[in-house]
Amino acid sequence: MKCDEVQALHGPYLDSELDARTSLEIEQHLKACPECARLFAEEEKLEARIKAGLKQGSRTPVLWAQIEKQVSAAGSATPRPRPLSHVSRPVGWPAALGAVWAQLRAGWQASRWAWAALAAVWVGILLLNSAAREPDSPLVADQTLPSASEMRLALKQKDLLIAELALCSEPAAKPKPAPPSPRSDRRRATFNT
Repeated sequence: MKCDEVQALHGPYLDSELDARTSLEIEQHLKACPECARLFAEEEKLEARIKAGLKQGSRTPVLWAQIEKQVSAAGSATPRPRPLSHVSRPVGWPAALGAVWAQLRAGWQASRWAWAALAAVWVGILLLNSAAREPDSPLVADQTLPSASEMRLALKQKDLLIAELALCSEPAAKPKPAPPSPRSDRRRATFNT
């Protein structure tokens, strides 16, 4: 393993989260690389000091009361929007549309750049689509649609043409050749002539 790979796996190694093979490779690297071994040793010392500091002192009810006060004070310091109970809420389609709009607005607020990129991609797709389109054939002024009887006549003519093509495309029937005659018939024909 390389030094950067070993250093990237430092936390999981110290927490024993790695598989046995990877842990063994890291141990072998630490034996061979004094720089990485020094870094790992410093991190282990720091972790031991932090654990020792956290274990100091007793966890008394007074301490827990102080922690609860600090948490509640921090929670009350942030202003929370109060629900408007006196305002009537819409029902039916307006409520559904309002909920969808709120979701879209919240999504937009959370990731404006993602939405902007998506919009840019769609604009690009639309531009490419319009540029790749073939120009429409010009419409003839005063062009009218054919009537139902004209359409039926055109369909019958099409069917007749298809039937005529099918008949013409079949190969003409060739006369079948006579089966070969047995040898005895050939001999008789030779002697008789």
